[in-house]
Amino acid sequence: MAKKVILLSIATAFMAVGCVAFPDDGYHDGRYDSGRNYGYGYNRGADERYDRERDRQRWEYQQQRNRLEQERRRQEIERRNWDQNRKNQQDWERRKNDAERQRLDQQRQKMQQDRQRLDQQRQKAQNDRTKRAEYEQKKREQNRNQANRNAEQRKQWDNRRQENNKRMNENRRDQNQREQRKD
Repeated sequence: MAKKVILLSIATAFMAVGCVAFPDDGYHDGRYDSGRNYGYGYNRGADERYDRERDRQRWEYQQQRNRLEQERRRQEIERRNWDQNRKNQQDWERRKNDAERQRLDQQRQKMQQDRQRLDQQRQKAQNDRTKRAEYEQKKREQNRNQANRNAEQRKQWDNRRQENNKRMNENRRDQNQREQRKD
């Protein structure tokens, strides 16, 4: 657009110089347009064309400035929107990352609690097995001891019975012998 304005101004300058150098009426008395009256009532047709052209140029220039200003505003709004969207995206990603980190921390804590609970259950089961094994071993030992005591008691009873039987047999024999002697 600037090129057009420059080109238009150069063309206007050449036309103005051309009109001065080569007037329509020519040279009459050595002066340019000696018969023209540039005061009131002179021919304003060329001036009106020039004014219309200048008005059109001013209007085009103003339209161009308006378009440029509008484009600048639009770009500024787009840049602000882009900045805001980028900021919102970063905030969203930060919140998402924080939520993910928090979820992972909770999951890690839950896994740790589950692991501790399982370790406690294993330890309790191991303790129960150990106690059961100790109890069973104690019971076997008690049964063995009881069996040994019973066996010893039986032996003692057998020995006593045998002694009693022996004594009784001896007493009977003695009595029989006494009776036989008496008879």
